Amino acid sequence: MEKFRFDTVMFPINYIEYFKIGFGKPVLELARKQGLGVLAIKPMCGGAWPPGAPRSRQWWYRPLEDPQDISMALRFTLSQEPVAVGFPPGWLDLADKAVQVGRAYRPITEDETDKLRQMAAAALSIFEREEQQVARGEIGPAWPNSPHEGATGHHA
Repeated sequence: MEKFRFDTVMFPINYIEYFKIGFGKPVLELARKQGLGVLAIKPMCGGAWPPGAPRSRQWWYRPLEDPQDISMALRFTLSQEPVAVGFPPGWLDLADKAVQVGRAYRPITEDETDKLRQMAAAALSIFEREEQQVARGEIGPAWPNSPHEGATGHHA
């Protein structure tokens, strides 16, 4: 985003990563400054699967299932300026729940945001490990002249 001009950027924006590790905040800030739209992925992410937890779906992160949680999470993401859209996970039943939220959309409230903060505190981040590895220089982007110069590895 600092090297090239775009109209939109696609990035994971969800309450867990936002509140736990600030993941997405710099992207939202730069997108606002540059007048970009943000296409949010993973807005219905419920975090990493807790160790030993039964998996309701065979997926690398835990998607939210409860309609109230989905509503708050999706509306939180859609309330972040300049998010234009939030893509639900690829299951039709969850896509249907996202469409219901969209049809009845209203901005997230302060009380709901506080509840999401509490939910995030109890959840596991899906990106924290990678953020720590980049910070330690163990992995880095696969492009030259990145802000993480000197990193020895590449993203998978």
